Amino acid sequence: GSLFQQPPAPTHRTSPQSANMAAMLIKNSVTARPTQKVAVKSSSANRAAAAFSKSSMHGSQFAVSSLKTVRKNATKQVTQASASSGFLLDMSDLIENGSTVKVNTEKECALGVSFYPDFAYNAEGGGGVGKVTAMDIDGKVAINFDPLTLNVPTLETSTADLMGLPLPPLFRAEIRANSLSGFIEKRSGKVDLQFDAEVVPAIGSVQVGQAIKLFINLTTETSWGATRSARGKRLDSEGRCVLVGVARLPPSTDPITSTLLMLPTDALAVLQVRFEFAKNRA
Repeated sequence: GSLFQQPPAPTHRTSPQSANMAAMLIKNSVTARPTQKVAVKSSSANRAAAAFSKSSMHGSQFAVSSLKTVRKNATKQVTQASASSGFLLDMSDLIENGSTVKVNTEKECALGVSFYPDFAYNAEGGGGVGKVTAMDIDGKVAINFDPLTLNVPTLETSTADLMGLPLPPLFRAEIRANSLSGFIEKRSGKVDLQFDAEVVPAIGSVQVGQAIKLFINLTTETSWGATRSARGKRLDSEGRCVLVGVARLPPSTDPITSTLLMLPTDALAVLQVRFEFAKNRA
């Protein structure tokens, strides 16, 4: 006969129990294991901003450190991080039309103006309360804050320092908020808010110069100006994010304000914030 002749098939029969066991073994060997969910949790290290921006003739950047995980497949890691980085998976049931939204500012923030070094700014205790005013089918949520609830801590010696040195004891810059509104994307954790305010410089209780109009777009994305830029961080599983914004301060008719701040110029804000949502009871 041929050397390649197939051996005769075995004549014994396989018991039902053996067949079932073999099928289970084969199924377990070829079935892919389910993808493990990765819960991205923020920590003080991840929420902390990186080193303050360094001014140069090309402007300055304020970079916020982000969570980094080394994986062989970088594309896969980015996809997983994007899918699990937002608070939407944990809190989407709390976000509906008419829901209450609260925003709180935290300690490790920064403010900058013109070519001066950035101020380290403790904004703890600030924030406001608003409502979800609209939603669309793509998960884009419109929010509007009550101006009467908006509170921005005053820039003064107890809340800010410059290059590690406290501000002069009598110097104050009060930030009077007029409005705050914008949207959140539930699927991505992206936030965009428009903040309208006035900055009132003072020595003690005496106002110095004119109030400065401030209209700034606060975003979790990248904000660019003529001399400043900053990159934010999208919402995490705890509702925390980094909002950044660069606004153009207009010229002033007051010579003291214009000279001191070198107007017109860019103003920078880097804010660590946390959002909280709650359904309204019927």
